[in-house]
Amino acid sequence: MKSFKDLYAESNKKEGKDIILDGADFISQKGYTLIPNYVLLTQKISAHAKIVYAMILSYCWGNKNSAFPGQEILAKDCGISLRSVTSAIKELEVNGFVTITRRGQGKTNLYTLHFKRRGIK
Repeated sequence: MKSFKDLYAESNKKEGKDIILDGADFISQKGYTLIPNYVLLTQKISAHAKIVYAMILSYCWGNKNSAFPGQEILAKDCGISLRSVTSAIKELEVNGFVTITRRGQGKTNLYTLHFKRRGIK
C-alpha cells in the first residue's frame, strides 16, 4: 500500500504541477505574500531589490496596510547585509517601485510600495 505522500506526489505529477507545497497550510506558513508579477519579472531591478520589496510587503500581511521596518531587521530577515539592503532600497526608490517617507533621526522610514508602476498603463 502506498503512503499518502506518495499518492499525493503521483496525483500532482499527473496534473502537471512542478511545485508541491508539502505541509503548507494557513497556520504553518503564517500567511503568504503575493508579489506583483511586474516586480518579479522586471529587468530594471536586481534580485536583492526584489527580495527586499517582497519582505517589506510581507510585513503588511494580515490587517496591516503599512510597514516601517528598520533596515537592520530587513537585512536579517532577507539574509543579506545592511549595505545590500540600503542599495536595494535606493534601487527600488529610483525605479519607482517604492516611495520612502523619512520620519526623522532615530525613527524608521515609512515605505509605500507601488503595485502599479507609475507611467505604465
